[in-house]
Amino acid sequence: MTRHRLRKKIPLVATMVLIVLVVAAYVLGLAWFQSKKYAYYDFEDLIQPRLIDATIVAWLIYFFSSIGSFLNVVAWRMPRGEGIGGRSRCPRCANTLKARDNVPILGWVSLGGRCRFCSLPISRRYPIVEALVGVSLTLVGISQLYSLSLPAQLVHWHGGPLWSPQVSPVLMMILTYHAIALSTLWAMALIRIDGTRLPRRLLAFALVAVVVPMLAFPTVMVVPWQAHRPTPWTPDGLYVDAVMRVATALVAAALFGRVLAKGLCPSADLKLDPLGRGTSRLVDLIAMLSIPAIVIGWQSMPAFVFCTAILSGLLRPLLNTIPINDGPKGQIAQRGAMESFAFAIPMALTLHLVFWRVLWSSPYWPSDRSEKSVMIIAAMLALAVPLFLREAKVPATVASANDPGQTTDGEDDANDEGLADELPEQQSDQETDDGNERGEDSPGS
Repeated sequence: MTRHRLRKKIPLVATMVLIVLVVAAYVLGLAWFQSKKYAYYDFEDLIQPRLIDATIVAWLIYFFSSIGSFLNVVAWRMPRGEGIGGRSRCPRCANTLKARDNVPILGWVSLGGRCRFCSLPISRRYPIVEALVGVSLTLVGISQLYSLSLPAQLVHWHGGPLWSPQVSPVLMMILTYHAIALSTLWAMALIRIDGTRLPRRLLAFALVAVVVPMLAFPTVMVVPWQAHRPTPWTPDGLYVDAVMRVATALVAAALFGRVLAKGLCPSADLKLDPLGRGTSRLVDLIAMLSIPAIVIGWQSMPAFVFCTAILSGLLRPLLNTIPINDGPKGQIAQRGAMESFAFAIPMALTLHLVFWRVLWSSPYWPSDRSEKSVMIIAAMLALAVPLFLREAKVPATVASANDPGQTTDGEDDANDEGLADELPEQQSDQETDDGNERGEDSPGS
């Protein structure tokens, strides 16, 4: 028995050892390298600042991966109309998870991917999402705390190898706003990659969390709403400009959503079929595009949409490693272009926020400082996106075993467009190839 318990702890111990080795390699390796490069600094002098870096990164990853753990719960419960409060529990045996089992990533590793109480598999979706969200938000946090990413920000002198984060109330307000907006976008993406429409409660929260702060605190605008940056320009106190920033962003999101609809949801028709499944996909797409449009401004949206389309293709293998949650009315058989594009949007926003200053300073990236020709070329590239995003088939839906005949929006879209093939054979309730039972992918529901 003791030997069996020790063997079960091997993955956790190996993971902890790997983390310690990575931290040690960064602290000692970089301190040694810098001591050789800078003659005025000794190796011992550089240990402390590198330890500060490692501590900040470790705290950010833990905090933001905890948000990823919460978003897993949101993606499972909210489409079913369930409350997102309360302790996490196993959906099979309904036992409340212990606090140590809820530690992001490490909790899943320590359990060997199985519930402590019923020993049934826990989907690998959970640690993957926790890691993705944690790394995504941590990159944004580091880039802004160390004054590396915000446009027109006074470049913080990092003191050579003694660089350190710069914290101020304004910076923390901007970082908090970006973290909330990006987390909300991740929640939308995690629901959409399962072929499920976005819940109204989530759309309402997104409206409050992304729009209201900008109207109340225009400082978070970072860049103006005008096509060309006024000189001089600071966002403080520009409440009318904040309204215009939101309005122009929503218009841009609707415009590019309609352009992308030709490839992602061609059956959408806001006039003749406003309540149709294809139209609901279009509404979800516009809602997701609205968040980056508000956060980074409408000027960069043509290039953002084009780069997101490229990312959606590159990230398809990663998306395929994330199991599909059984939806409230069924489970899609496979993910298509809509799901891949939705998954790529928060990734693209992360990269844009991290490299925002570099992109903003480039003459080839559309922004409030770029030439009109750059904007026109970027817009033409965005208009061409539907040509290579269009799918030959829309992913069908496997009806739930508990509710046969019911489907999520994916199947109806396929039927509307005349593109659906015969449904694959019903999946059984036995464990699938990835070790998870269909319809029970959620340990923290």
